[in-house]
Amino acid sequence: MRSGARLVAIALVALSACGTSISGINARPDKYYEHKVSFTGRIQRMQFLAHETLLELADSRGGRMIVKSSEPVDAEVGEWAEVTGVLVPEMRIEDVVVYDVVAAEKIRRTRPPRFRDLM
Repeated sequence: MRSGARLVAIALVALSACGTSISGINARPDKYYEHKVSFTGRIQRMQFLAHETLLELADSRGGRMIVKSSEPVDAEVGEWAEVTGVLVPEMRIEDVVVYDVVAAEKIRRTRPPRFRDLM
């Protein structure tokens, strides 16, 4: 019986270690507004502006998120990236208001998820 309880505890820790996904954030964005979020996604589009870079990331389920970075991004379209930043309900980028944007604190290249369709 102890090994069964230990196995359940390990499974719960493993599931809680899985970070927030883009699809999870898109399902209930108000839950994450003004909070730090971390997620992994594949860079679909990248646009360079005067003092910032805009990225569109997609997760394995097709959920998409716009990320704004003030720092240069060391990744290219098609690569997987891990983003840490604050989700804001709206942000003015140049003269356009964009909704549900992550103001990135850190963006780094990463490997694709091992179990893409597990959760």
